[in-house]
Amino acid sequence: MIVDDDDISLSLASLLLKSDGYEILEAHGGAAAVDFLASLQPDALPSVLLVDLRMPGLSGQALASTLRSLAPNARLLAMSATPDPAEGYDGFVKKPLDLAPLRAALEGRADAQAPVPPPKGRQPILDDGVFQRMARMMPPTAVREVYEACLSDVRARSPEMRTAGAANDLPSVRRTAHTFKGSAGMIGARKLASAAAELELGAYKPDDVPKLVDNLLSCCDELHRILMSKL
Repeated sequence: MIVDDDDISLSLASLLLKSDGYEILEAHGGAAAVDFLASLQPDALPSVLLVDLRMPGLSGQALASTLRSLAPNARLLAMSATPDPAEGYDGFVKKPLDLAPLRAALEGRADAQAPVPPPKGRQPILDDGVFQRMARMMPPTAVREVYEACLSDVRARSPEMRTAGAANDLPSVRRTAHTFKGSAGMIGARKLASAAAELELGAYKPDDVPKLVDNLLSCCDELHRILMSKL
């Protein structure tokens, strides 16, 4: 079972694992995962739970504890684009997901990923390795739709962030940015994910939000220009 609050991340993780022969269940967020597991018979419980580490509501160690009580025999794996401590979990995989380390983590092998700090310095606009993996998994029209869905979501919800910043509501800004960071990370939009991470995790004041949102939208435009040449 894959648990994520971001639709794009959830769909891409499912597609990646289905392409490798796994049977997949999906849950949109921690509360949905708890309800889903509670509805299953013991012989229908998943053998592995792959859980986004940072979600609104029930998440992190509290979610891990609840999931263990509902599926005590399942291997519990955390996934995140941010190298957070994965307390309460059996392993960690980094977003964007790569099949080899993900398979190792699912099987409990020693070569599974550990959290690593993000690279320092200037981020590339697009991780071509992630783009090529997506191109192998789906036709060009579907790849285009995935990228356009991510960019459209950022552009459509950016006014919410500006409004929240003007109202001194930084928690709302950070929650929205977390969603952007997750979906951008899954599609290899490295510079966009970094800009979203700055809004989610950075130290800034409400007056700084417009400038940070402008940077986010600039990253969208840069990515769009690259995609136009590829798709």
